[in-house]
Order: sequence, then structure tokens, then C-alpha cells
Amino acid sequence: MYKLYYSPGACSMAIHVLLNELGQKYEAVNANAPGTKTRTPEFLKISPRGTVPVLEDDGHVIKEGAAIMLHLLNKHKSALLPESGFERAETLEWLMFGNSTLHPAYARGFGALYKITGDAQKQVLALAVDQINTLWKEVDAKLAKSEYVTGKNITVADILLTVIANWSGNFEGIVFGENTKRLLRAVSSRPAYQKALQAENVEYKAAA
Repeated sequence: MYKLYYSPGACSMAIHVLLNELGQKYEAVNANAPGTKTRTPEFLKISPRGTVPVLEDDGHVIKEGAAIMLHLLNKHKSALLPESGFERAETLEWLMFGNSTLHPAYARGFGALYKITGDAQKQVLALAVDQINTLWKEVDAKLAKSEYVTGKNITVADILLTVIANWSGNFEGIVFGENTKRLLRAVSSRPAYQKALQAENVEYKAAA
């Protein structure tokens, strides 16, 4: 059985949702001390850098969300990751967009919120929000041509984008296009996603 270390609502939720979608048995462990966002000493022994998600699989510890998703999808074949060809390449492209482009854009915003004060904070936040909005416009333009980011079927990339979108409530000025809102509603309403939200006690607001 898998063991997933998560922080409520963080990027680790994408793994939580994916495990549900794949129908796998797992134990979900909150990496934070009760009532805080501080990592537990037990978790820091497993992941000294303190980042989630972390997955334990048969004695092996796997870190980095994209690596964990690909590991699971290689083990458990699913339409969430096409097996070959341009469909697979495009799914991987959008998965990496979420992991390596959109996620860091939000991280810069969170860095401004928690580590900068005064006028400098306002300037950095404005730059972060502007970049985030530019990236969501790219997503919305893609969704104007297809139901999901890579076509008519949901993939793991849609799941990650939907998780990241819910961080937007921490900032003022992030705007989703109508195509993006449609995607967020479709993905977040899936039973696997709802199960993860309930387990982590997280409310999904981005699709409103």
C-alpha cells in the first residue's frame, strides 16, 4: 500500500486525487503538525527539505510531484496519461507547464506575501499576479479549442492545473476565463477530486 505525505490544498493534492482516480489503496499522512503549517519532525526525517508531496512505495521514497505522478501512471496504466505519440507528448508538456511554470509563478507570489513587506511587497505581488494571469490566459486560449487541455479527455495535466488554480484566493486580481472556469468545474466535481477535498478538509473556490 502507498503512503502519501501531503499538506492540505498544496500541490500534493494532485497525487491524492490521482490515487483516487487510479483506485489504489493508500494511507494519507498530513505532513504538518496539528493546526499548523509547520512540518512535523517525523516528516522532516523523511524529507529534510520539507516539501510535499512525498510518496512511499514498497520501501522507496519518491519526491517531486511530477515524478510521483509519472511513477504511478507508469505502474497503473490509465487514460490519464496516453501511452504514446503526440497525445502523450502534449500531456507531458502541459503537466510540466503546471509543475515547472505555473507552480513557480504562484510560489513567487507566496514568497512576496510571507517574506516581503511594504512597497516592495506590493511591487513583487503585482508582478507575480500579472505573470499568473498571463499564464491562465494561455490555458484559456487552449481550452477554447478543446474540452480539456489536451483534447476531449481528461488527463493528469488537468488535475494538476485544477489543484494550482485553487491557490488564487490568496491573491487579489487573479482572473480566470470562462473556458478555464469550465475546466475547473468539470475536474473538481469528479468523485476522486471530491474525495480528496473531503479528506484534506479543503474547500474548492476557484471554479465559482
